[in-house]
Amino acid sequence: MNKNIISARFKEIARNYYQSREQALQAWKEHRDQAQSASDTRSRIFNTARTVFSQKGHDATVREICTAANANVSAVNYHFGNKNRLLAAVLEEFLYDTRKIYPLHGGVPEFAAPEERLFGFSLGCLSGMLISHGDEYWNLNKLLLDAFINDFEEFLHVTEKDWLELRGMVIPIVDGMTGNVWEDKTLNSLTSGYFSQLFFYAMHIDDLLLARDQKFFSDEDVFGIAQHITAFSIGGIKNYSEWMDAEIDFPNLCGVDCCQYSRRADGV
Repeated sequence: MNKNIISARFKEIARNYYQSREQALQAWKEHRDQAQSASDTRSRIFNTARTVFSQKGHDATVREICTAANANVSAVNYHFGNKNRLLAAVLEEFLYDTRKIYPLHGGVPEFAAPEERLFGFSLGCLSGMLISHGDEYWNLNKLLLDAFINDFEEFLHVTEKDWLELRGMVIPIVDGMTGNVWEDKTLNSLTSGYFSQLFFYAMHIDDLLLARDQKFFSDEDVFGIAQHITAFSIGGIKNYSEWMDAEIDFPNLCGVDCCQYSRRADGV
């Protein structure tokens, strides 16, 4: 595909994606308002916990949540098991909500060119990670990223399922870009290289904001990052065959926990 055509399509994809987001974002806000009016004990605890966790993070206590929710402390154990499971439930719902606001396909249909689909996926992931929609949204988003990166035990079932979904979306795209000729080990290595670029932003949110004087990322900022990562990945994938001719033994990185691998690579 011509480079100028790709660039124009990326701009069109991003413009349409962010326009369609507004309806999903409004629906999310309306759903939140409706949820706040629920009167049963479980809902009161859950909705209050979402607010308290967004304000205090892991330091929030069960007593604080229950006092604000006008509920007995034992009700948390009855409905959720413990504080960590309550937090995991809040984060799982938040992940579900953000994926409706920022679908992973980036608004790009399955029949589109693989380059466009890779850009759409990059745009969807990065938008979900980097764009803020208010304090509660942003703080829950940081807790969610932390749960993915640091293996929050009560959230592992969600992490593992989501990682399979992410890989399941990207591997066919990479396969299409390479002409469907490489074995699983090679596709896994190529896919891992792409994901490592996304993980960088997930793992260094605070450092990035500090470098930006705490200025949040705009739609335009995220579009630029997504475009850069996609272009870099396209270049690497397209030239991969030249390196394969040299019979280099590339490691299979996607078979391991990529978050842990990235932490080790960073010396953390």
